[in-house]
Amino acid sequence: MNSMPSKPSTVSATAIRNKPLAELYIGGAGDEVSRIVLSYARARAAAGARPVEYFPHYAHAAARRTALDLAGAGHRLALIGHSWGADTVLRVAGELDGQAFWLVGADPVAKPALPFLALGGSQSAARGILHITARAEAPDRSDFVRAAGYVTGGGVPRAFRQAGAHIRTHFNHWNFEGMMRAPGEDGRSAEDWLAALDTQGAV
Repeated sequence: MNSMPSKPSTVSATAIRNKPLAELYIGGAGDEVSRIVLSYARARAAAGARPVEYFPHYAHAAARRTALDLAGAGHRLALIGHSWGADTVLRVAGELDGQAFWLVGADPVAKPALPFLALGGSQSAARGILHITARAEAPDRSDFVRAAGYVTGGGVPRAFRQAGAHIRTHFNHWNFEGMMRAPGEDGRSAEDWLAALDTQGAV
């Protein structure tokens, strides 16, 4: 699912409207071992309704090339990141000049190596931003790792703190699938939010 794309082409607004939304998932630290986000992305891809791609958090360049390739083929983009993957999502989004995209951050954590980028904002071109938080009543190791990440990386990236939509869950930090399926105050989950983009083009 992480094929290397060719140079993107220019497409019309009509082509963008006629193509399904493409979902690009970026996992957090260790996801290449735990496969938490990878497994979810594979299940989404198996459904066959949309193009789905996956990358680990450190594969920024490859994720960027794929995002530009999909946009060049006429797809609008949903960039979904978990933990450190949400930081990488913001890096990719900052390089999507003139493209139609939406952002989802599932319990996002800023990376320590990129504090200014993680807290800053060239992501204002996003057509919608959803921030999902996970605050478990019984914290486990993943929640303590997140807390340590907040200390070293500066907390939640500003683009997600200032998101237009929020879903608050009681899951542990590792539970990406639970976060994606949990309803917000309006009864809609992140999966519902994404589904609405194909039918409405907005959220």
